[in-house]
Order: sequence, then structure tokens, then C-alpha cells
Amino acid sequence: MLVAKQKRKENITEYILYLYQVEDLIRAFKLDMNLIEERLVANYKADEKTSAAIADWYKNLVVMMEKENIQQHGHLQFLTNLIADVNDFHLKLMETEEDKMYVQTFKTVAGLVNELKAKNPNAKNDVELGITAIYGFLLLKMQQKNISIDTTEAIKRISKWLSVLSKLYKDFESGDFEF
Repeated sequence: MLVAKQKRKENITEYILYLYQVEDLIRAFKLDMNLIEERLVANYKADEKTSAAIADWYKNLVVMMEKENIQQHGHLQFLTNLIADVNDFHLKLMETEEDKMYVQTFKTVAGLVNELKAKNPNAKNDVELGITAIYGFLLLKMQQKNISIDTTEAIKRISKWLSVLSKLYKDFESGDFEF
């Protein structure tokens, strides 16, 4: 909860990636709040009030995952909606060309995004493709799998694009960027 709040303020892409990881942690603990409290909440060295808030945050996520029937796989609807919002922002940036650097940055990864579309035809938009690629890469790294230099370079380029997009999105939300 604390990390999520901070990431939400600073970088929308990192926030989404963090919550993807939280969803997977909850699944790893089989949506069992006793295990989650014992293994995750207890790791926070916080006062009783903060610990209770963190536990409530996890409980709410568990309830949402159960209600949305994503106990095994998938992502919470609010994350799907957020990704759609960020993608709409991306499309508006491309359409208006309000930020030339952004347009140029995206053009450097457009070919990669098209390759990802071919591999993942169920993806709803460019931002989802980029975030899913980065998350998959992070999972491979955690599993200590061999990752080709080409894949690593592609992920670096996608990360740069999403970083620029996240910065502009943050500026837009705070009123420091307008169309």
C-alpha cells in the first residue's frame, strides 16, 4: 500500500507493474489473508494503525480478485481501465504531436510494438503490450532465465518510451501539461 501510493504519484507504469507483482504475490499465497498478513504485512515495520491499513489494502485486493474471478490469472479491472486511460493519453499525444520528443521516442519503438501485437493479438492497446513485455521480462529475470541481448535491448527501448509517457502523464494529471 505504501509503495503503491508512492509509485502512483511518481510513475504510472511502475505503479501498474508493482500491482501486477502484488496480484501474483496474492495468488502465490492462494488469496489466504492469514498467509498474506504473516508473510507480507508483517514485513512492514510500522505502527499498529499503519499495519492495519496495509492489511486492509491487501484484503480489499483479495476481495476484488475474487469478485472479478481472477484468482488464477488476469488483472484487476481498475488496472485494465488505468492502462486504457494511459493509452488514450498516448494516442492523443501521437495525434496532436503536442510533445515532439514523445512522438519521436514512440516512433523508435513502433516496430517493436507491432512485433508484440503479432505475438499477443489479444492485447487491447500499445501501452498494455509494453507493460506486459516489461513484466514478462522481469519475471524471466527473477527466474534467472537466459535472456538474449536483443530482448534486453528491446525492453530497454520500451522502458524508455513508457518512462517518457509516464512523465508526461504525471505532468498532465498535475496540470503541468495540457493539450
